Amino acid sequence: KKDEGTAGEWVHTAGKWHGDPEDKGIQTSPDYRFFATSAKFPEFSNKDKTLVLQFSVKHEQKLDCGGGYVKLISDELDQKTFSGETPYSIMFGPDICGYSTKKVHAILAYKGKNNPIKKEVACETDQLT
Repeated sequence: KKDEGTAGEWVHTAGKWHGDPEDKGIQTSPDYRFFATSAKFPEFSNKDKTLVLQFSVKHEQKLDCGGGYVKLISDELDQKTFSGETPYSIMFGPDICGYSTKKVHAILAYKGKNNPIKKEVACETDQLT
């Protein structure tokens, strides 16, 4: 998206509303852009164990339409080419568009096919959390 001029920049901040100014995260800037970041971590196995993967999103602005997703990707990823089209094993996160769409997407990829969860999970929205 950088080539198209639609990529945004990340800001390291506690945000407008916080309990501790030193408790910082990454924030998108400016609005109406595309954002992507990736981090490599060591190989692991959760065989016979529950896998817990979670993150928190705080929308400080009144969001018209947008989403924020975490994708668990294989170690074959070339991080320089990471994009929204990069294949993943697990993808989840909030999707908000107007007043009618406020849900959490959760998709498991298996043998090249995306399998979204069938249960509709509501996405809570406010400007403080």
